[in-house]
Amino acid sequence: MTKKKAIVIAVVLALIMITLALFIFPLNGQDSFQIGNSNYDFYWISKSLRLGLDLEGGMYVVYEMDLEGVENPDQAVESTIANLESILASNNYTEATVTRQGSNMLRVEVPAVQNTETLMNLLGEPAELEFKDSEGSVLIEGSKHLEDAYVSLYNGAYAINLVFNSEGTTAFAEATQNNIGKPLSININGEEIMAPIVQSAITDGQAVITSENYTMQQAERIATQLRAGTFAVSLDPISIQTIGATLGEGALNASIIAALIGIAAIIIFMIVMYKGLGILASLALLIYSILMIYLLAIVPWVQLTLPSIAGVILSIGMAVDANVIIFERMRDERRLFGKPIATCVQIGFKKALTAIIDSNVTTIIGSIVLIILGSPSVQGFGITLLIGILLSMFTAIFITRLLVNISLAFNEHSDAFYGLRYELKVDENAVESDAAEAEVGTVELNADGTAAVMTGDNTVVKVSEPAEVSAPVKKNKGKKQQTYKKVRYKRGGNK
Repeated sequence: MTKKKAIVIAVVLALIMITLALFIFPLNGQDSFQIGNSNYDFYWISKSLRLGLDLEGGMYVVYEMDLEGVENPDQAVESTIANLESILASNNYTEATVTRQGSNMLRVEVPAVQNTETLMNLLGEPAELEFKDSEGSVLIEGSKHLEDAYVSLYNGAYAINLVFNSEGTTAFAEATQNNIGKPLSININGEEIMAPIVQSAITDGQAVITSENYTMQQAERIATQLRAGTFAVSLDPISIQTIGATLGEGALNASIIAALIGIAAIIIFMIVMYKGLGILASLALLIYSILMIYLLAIVPWVQLTLPSIAGVILSIGMAVDANVIIFERMRDERRLFGKPIATCVQIGFKKALTAIIDSNVTTIIGSIVLIILGSPSVQGFGITLLIGILLSMFTAIFITRLLVNISLAFNEHSDAFYGLRYELKVDENAVESDAAEAEVGTVELNADGTAAVMTGDNTVVKVSEPAEVSAPVKKNKGKKQQTYKKVRYKRGGNK
């Protein structure tokens, strides 16, 4: 990489990262920034971070269940809990909890919700769905025949898709078959929504409710209410309360301070151990941190709780571990073989790649298992760990290498800066030789003007007057070195 190209890449990368960092949170503590005499509102990325009950608090609602006449109460309750959890998960509240209390109570806790209307819109007040023929007879009932309801786009407008269960599929097929050419009225809570003319029998167990007036929020609310109407037991909310953060109001600030202290300690360790390479790794870690904040805000399934923060911290450790593996491979190439620094960088990244991928793939598999099989809190840990591991691989393999290549464009020969050293030891008692017919791997100029030569059998000898010109007399198959009649070296560098 040329110096000009390195400067351009470094400037562009710096501008991108600084811009992203400035958009994370307002330095003035306000939701707006001022240009001249005008204030401009801005939606800072930090506002998109969703916090769990343990960090932010929320609300809970207690439902009383009517189990009278229910054939299998326990199974009906479990089905209702599963439906509530599905509704919450579909609205990205993966940390919400639904628990049974006593024999006929359900408690639902939802984080980051602060008013009753929002909570009830989220959970859904059960809505009654009915399909009626032209004479007013009820042919389809949501509580009896509906399995699911969700929002989609239909002819450019928001629509509510209905999915019937097996009994509902049969009933809907009969209703449409018997009313071809007639209107079929669709009613929600007694209000007629639409009355389309039946064109043919519908046997796939699905229907669509459309309206040009639906907004996405309205359609989502109705779909949620329809799903609530399919619960195996009827629910009556008897108590709605606000709950505070279980870890205290300062828990989030304490977590942020702890994370900053940890990152600072890692940066100090990397610089002490790896000098200039440690500085470059620290820059890569800062880039990782900025990108991680954006991903936590953008990915819809992420809610920050104590377990999910633990996943982030663990992924930071994996990112540092990847850099350590790379740098140690580079050190080995320089220390044992005396190769040029640029070559050590190339080989170090290549040799470390397999180890990095192997260790991270096993962690990725583990995090996926946690996401699929774990409880909500464990799922939160698995999600942030998965995101962090994928990002750490990207920063270690690509960003760190890019930064090292930029540095090499300006300084390619300083062992001191890169924390590398060549440890070729010369046997002072060895007989001086002109290295005739010796397999020469490396040549190093000593302070006394002699050259240290490592021969093919790993014997180090001293050459007092190396020749300026030499040529190989034969090649050894399967070996990287060649046999030279005489040794050639350049002052100030390695052959």
